[in-house]
Amino acid sequence: MARRDASGPGPRPDVLVVGGGLIGLLIARELALAGVRVEVVDDRQEGAASPNAAGMIAPIAESIADQAFARISIRSRDLWRHLAPALEQESGMSIDYDDSGSLLPVLDPEGREVLDGIKARALGLGEAARDLDPTELRELVPDLRPGIEEALLLPGEHRVDNRLAATAAAAALRHRKVVLHRATVERVAEAPRHVVASGDGFERAAGAVVVCGGAWTPRVHGLPALPIVPVKGQMIAFDGIDWPFTGAIRTPAFYAVRRAGGRLLIGASVEHAGFDLSLTDEVSADLATGAAAVLPALKDREPVEHWAGLRPGTPDPWPIVGRLSERLHVATGHFRNGILLAPLTARMIPPLVLDQQPDDPWLSIPEVMLPYRFTAAERLSS
Repeated sequence: MARRDASGPGPRPDVLVVGGGLIGLLIARELALAGVRVEVVDDRQEGAASPNAAGMIAPIAESIADQAFARISIRSRDLWRHLAPALEQESGMSIDYDDSGSLLPVLDPEGREVLDGIKARALGLGEAARDLDPTELRELVPDLRPGIEEALLLPGEHRVDNRLAATAAAAALRHRKVVLHRATVERVAEAPRHVVASGDGFERAAGAVVVCGGAWTPRVHGLPALPIVPVKGQMIAFDGIDWPFTGAIRTPAFYAVRRAGGRLLIGASVEHAGFDLSLTDEVSADLATGAAAVLPALKDREPVEHWAGLRPGTPDPWPIVGRLSERLHVATGHFRNGILLAPLTARMIPPLVLDQQPDDPWLSIPEVMLPYRFTAAERLSS
C-alpha cells in the first residue's frame, strides 16, 4: 500500500491522539475544549478494552485495599456525573448512565465480615454505604437465591454502557470537526518541533502525540519499554431481565451489570493468554453456573452473547499516564478500571501537553501513575 500523508486538507494538528478507545476520545475532547487543534487515529483493534468492558464505575469495590486509588477513583466518578449528560447533549444520544449503585449480597458468614470491612472503608472515605433488609433486597432483585437475606448497597457506584459512551464521544468530536483517522500507527519518531506517527499507509506529523494504545501500546516503535501486558477477560450476557434494580451486583465469583432493554452482563475471567481472543465453552459455563448459583432464574437460560476483551495490565494496580519526552505522552495501562478512570485521565492530559499548571489539584498526575516508575529515563515533569 502506498504511504498516505494524512495532513490535508487543513493544517498540521497541535496534538495527535493515537488510540480511539474511550480514554483516547475523551482526551481529544478535553483538548478540543481547550482550543487545541487535535486529531485521533485508531485502527479499531478487535478485542480492545473499551467496547468489551462491563462499564462499571465502582470506586469502592475496585479499590478495597488502596485508599489512594479509591480517592482518585471517587474523583473520577464525580467527573462522570457531569460528563455523562454533556456527552448525551453533544452527541444527541443516550449512553445509558445509571447511578443505582452496586449491590453486594451476603452469601455466608465470612462474606458478612468482608462486607462489613468494605462498608467501614466506604464510610471512612465519605461515601454512602448501607445494609439492605430482606424485604428491600427482594423488592430490588426478586431473582436472588432463597437464603440470601442481606446485602450491602454502595449508592456511589454507577455504570454506563461503555459502547454507547465511546460512540457518543466520537460523535461529539465529529460535531466539533475533529478528524478521526482509521489507521494503524506502528511507530512514532520525534523531530525538533514535531512528532511523526506512521504505519502502513499512514503518516501524520503533529506538535505532540498522546499514545492511548491499551494493550497494544508496546507494539508502537519509538516508545520506551513499558511493562504493559494484555489480560484477557471473557464475558457473557443474558436478555429478559426486568428487576427493579438497574445497577450492578457483585460477588467474589462474578459481577452482573444491567443494561437498558433487559440485558444482563456477567463477567469476567482473568486470563494471561497474550493476544489470544478465542472463546471457550468452559469459561462461559463457569460464568453462567456461578451467576445461576446466586440468581437461579438464569439456570435454564442460554447466553445471548459471549465475547472477550484485552485489558492493558501493569505490574502494579496503577495506569501509566504522563510525559515520555517533550512532545510524547502516554495514557494507558488502566487494566479493569479504564471506564472508571477515563474522565480524570482525560482531564489530566491537557495541562501536561500544554505545559500549564492544572487548575485543579486532582489533575496533577500522582507519582504512582507516572511512566518513569518503570523506565530508566530521566524523571520528567508531570
